[in-house]
Amino acid sequence: MTIDRLPWGEIQTPVSEINRLRVDSSHPYDFFWGKDVSGHCLLVLRFDAALLDDIKIRKIILTGITTDIRIIPDTADGVFLITLQNTESADIFLTLCEALVKKTRNAPDVHAVIAVIYSQLERWRTLLSSARHNRLSAQEVQGLFGELQFLEECIDGQHVSIQAAIEGWQGPKGAPHDFIFGQSAVEIKSISGSYADSVRISTESQLTTHLDTLHLRITFLTVDTDCKSGLSLNDLIIRLTERIKDGELVFTFEEKLVAAGYVDIPEYDFPCFSVIQTQTYEVRDGFPRITPESLAPGISDVSYCIAFSSIAGYICDSFIPGGAK
Repeated sequence: MTIDRLPWGEIQTPVSEINRLRVDSSHPYDFFWGKDVSGHCLLVLRFDAALLDDIKIRKIILTGITTDIRIIPDTADGVFLITLQNTESADIFLTLCEALVKKTRNAPDVHAVIAVIYSQLERWRTLLSSARHNRLSAQEVQGLFGELQFLEECIDGQHVSIQAAIEGWQGPKGAPHDFIFGQSAVEIKSISGSYADSVRISTESQLTTHLDTLHLRITFLTVDTDCKSGLSLNDLIIRLTERIKDGELVFTFEEKLVAAGYVDIPEYDFPCFSVIQTQTYEVRDGFPRITPESLAPGISDVSYCIAFSSIAGYICDSFIPGGAK
């Protein structure tokens, strides 16, 4: 997305200091979109300069983003500046800025606003320094859609609370399995089409666990690049956010989305997915799989495929925490 289609497209590059445009007149604090003399995109928080001595300034290093707190000589305003150094990441920066504005709406004072900003910047550090330039691959989009579709099923099934369902989604936080509920783990795999004859397993550790049970859930999807049917990844996330409602739980959900590499950008408006069917397998003794213990010394990072015909005897009812297994 070009700068012209973002809020900064309406702002002229100044000859000195910064030009700015109010973000939201209903917001209790003075946030502005801004540009500096170098044409950099800014998010600006204006505050009473008399408060500057009491503000705790922290150094946060993010790839392509800098922060600064200072006084604007022309107006004597105190400003907290968040500056994007590279316009190629402007859409990602917009999502970050919108999150900062949203999260600070109910802050009791400017000090709390700045504390929230620092906290949010810390949470975004990993995403913004990602070597993959903050874009999920087509396969990653499909995989995340499948995980979120299962999360929605957990919520809609009402066998567990919304909080328990969100907390159970542990894959984005580096857990060994996509979902963990007590002593039960679930691995989610998404496959395009209904005629696939096998499923790819990413590592030798993916189908082994120290927990009591492990299930492999396969979601078969149709992919519509024109989005005449189905839901996009962005659509599903909007629907889930509306379903969750509670502010703190939404915050936790969004934090996990960021950890999964997702931010709300137009690129994820396409394609759209529809669920054809789901199939769940109980991974137990005899299930054909590669485990770390089965590998010869020195061999690791093994990926492999399992033919569906070889695991037909392990089909079970769809696993939902607290429900049928």
